[in-house]
Amino acid sequence: MNSTSPSGSKRISQSSLPNHLKGEMDFVDSSFFKTLGRKLPLPEQLGASREGIIIISEMQLVIKFGPRVTIDEAVTMWIVRKCLGPQVPVPELFGWRVYQDTVFIYMELISGVTLQECWSDMNFSDKDAICGQLRDMLSSLRQLEPENIFIGSVTRGPLIDRVFYDRPKAGPFDTIHEFYRWLEWLPQRFLSVSQRYQDPYLNLMPKDTTIKFTHADVHPSNIVVSTSAFGPPRVLALVDWGQSGWYPDHWEFFKMCYTTHWEDEWQKSWIPRMIESYEYEKYLMDEYTATIGAL
Repeated sequence: MNSTSPSGSKRISQSSLPNHLKGEMDFVDSSFFKTLGRKLPLPEQLGASREGIIIISEMQLVIKFGPRVTIDEAVTMWIVRKCLGPQVPVPELFGWRVYQDTVFIYMELISGVTLQECWSDMNFSDKDAICGQLRDMLSSLRQLEPENIFIGSVTRGPLIDRVFYDRPKAGPFDTIHEFYRWLEWLPQRFLSVSQRYQDPYLNLMPKDTTIKFTHADVHPSNIVVSTSAFGPPRVLALVDWGQSGWYPDHWEFFKMCYTTHWEDEWQKSWIPRMIESYEYEKYLMDEYTATIGAL
């Protein structure tokens, strides 16, 4: 079960998570099933292409699917909502299906617009309000703790970060040292033993790194905000939890910068308002990602 530590952090145990090995799951206590006899549409009824998003407005339903969609994403949404509630708003999870090796996640439709769509039209006050809300959300997210420390997805699987797409499985790792050693091995994996070299950055990596729960893609396109003309804008939901998991404490900052241009206002002026800066670690990770071709 989940518990609260003396520091106020919420500890997540593996036994408290939904069974990610099941190919079909309905959360019958969710709002979708309040209507008697209601059922989630079957994947084969959707006429789905290879990947994408299907919106069924009359059911207030979003279906996300594709070869890189994982049950881990659904489990993450469920546990964040369960542990943090309105502190970190996420779409309500209704269920999942696995059909022809493709995962389909069924979730609540959030009525709003992405921050990316409206950012340029916002005044300073509105931007400041939104970033203040995001700062509180990221702080709450980082209060979650694993029952046993590791680096990996929420189900103790490999990291699913797009930095590592199309590369050998990233973990899970029991220690930060194991993770660093894997980073050292990654660009050298095709070299013979005689060709391998001492990683110049390995000894520079911080040894006192803590592990934090991380969204790993807090980009304006994944932030849904309100559009009401009556009152300041609000963050309605953080979406796209597909890369989330337990990461080194600098990873959220690194990824927020990684997904935007270094001269962009979002990176220069607003990211430092939302989360502690890890410029040193970011520099080292920039070098690693360049080395493995994850640009």
